[in-house]
Amino acid sequence: MGKDNNKIALLISIASIIIVAGYVISTVTSNTSVHNTSSYVGVKRDIFLFTSEMAEFNETRMGMPKDTFTPDTISAYKGDTLVIHFFNAEAEGGDKHSFTIYSKPYNVNIVLDPGQNKTVTINANTTGIYQYICTFHPPTMTRHLVVLEPTK
Repeated sequence: MGKDNNKIALLISIASIIIVAGYVISTVTSNTSVHNTSSYVGVKRDIFLFTSEMAEFNETRMGMPKDTFTPDTISAYKGDTLVIHFFNAEAEGGDKHSFTIYSKPYNVNIVLDPGQNKTVTINANTTGIYQYICTFHPPTMTRHLVVLEPTK
């Protein structure tokens, strides 16, 4: 059973990487504005991040939680200001959830009870891919913040 759980966790990780790469490529190529890296000022981006559950997912059989984040990925350009509105969509009596980034410079840890929401502002000043998680529901609540260099 342990090997099956490891295989499932590996498959989820690989799928997450593929989704992140596809999302980043589609975000960059679908952006109609042209950014000059030396003159890009950055914009304010309101992001609404929700907790959700995978339909028809058997937690007991799979050995992991069915909880997830929506959207799957948060992306921005270096210089943008992200205003992340995080909502725990669980009903009263449901689970706590967190929006946690352990990577510098984006250290964030918001913990919400069911039905709560909070807002955090992140200045996207360092490019890279940064993992964000719910500390209560890994590995299914593991996603990525992608900060890209503005393109020409």
